[in-house]
Amino acid sequence: MKSLQENEINQAVIFDLDGLIINTEVAGYHIWLREFRRAGLEFDKKGYQQLIGTHNLVGGYRPHEHLAAHLGNNVSARELRKAVDLESIQAIEQEGTMPGVLRILEEAKRKGIKLAVGSSSGRKWVHGHLQRLGIFDYFDTIVTSDDTEHAKPEPDIYLKVLENLNVAPENALVLEDSYNGVLASHRAGIRVIAVPNEVTTGQDFSLATAILPSLEALNLAEYFPNYQLAE
Repeated sequence: MKSLQENEINQAVIFDLDGLIINTEVAGYHIWLREFRRAGLEFDKKGYQQLIGTHNLVGGYRPHEHLAAHLGNNVSARELRKAVDLESIQAIEQEGTMPGVLRILEEAKRKGIKLAVGSSSGRKWVHGHLQRLGIFDYFDTIVTSDDTEHAKPEPDIYLKVLENLNVAPENALVLEDSYNGVLASHRAGIRVIAVPNEVTTGQDFSLATAILPSLEALNLAEYFPNYQLAE
């Protein structure tokens, strides 16, 4: 049984969505890589990585524009992007949750730790996938790019999560897969665990509290020592 002091402390685990709960980033990456190879072009992985974890990055890498200019076949950059997005969505809709996600959700619930999603993607995308995966109701709050003025790497999304949950930064833990997400969490004053995927491997995660190969390796008791796992 928890003590009164423990009951008074609100704590939270905050998930990113894309590339962390569901493997959304790899599909698009492989499609662009395939199309660039077909055109005899080198795909700028580092430029593409900078787009991960944020939304409408001004001046960022635009693979659709680069490819359209090279092909010169009257297919517009917008049409190329739309085709890649459509193929990516079809692949993503077949994806389940990434390894370790369900265990952490269930364990955090047993511990009495609040759960949240903080994503730079739009509300329709985030809510839709969480509902499709059957995990929407696990979360006490869901904050998307539609809910704040600035997306990651600015801290707005994570600060909004803390506000919604009434949780102090030092009592929260963010789970992220990208540099932009780790930076956003750091700017919000929250501990962050980096879990790189195929697309984000090699990014700078020096601001992270730890770097794990998978969420399966996460031990919540290391970060929330005041709670004992329920039997």
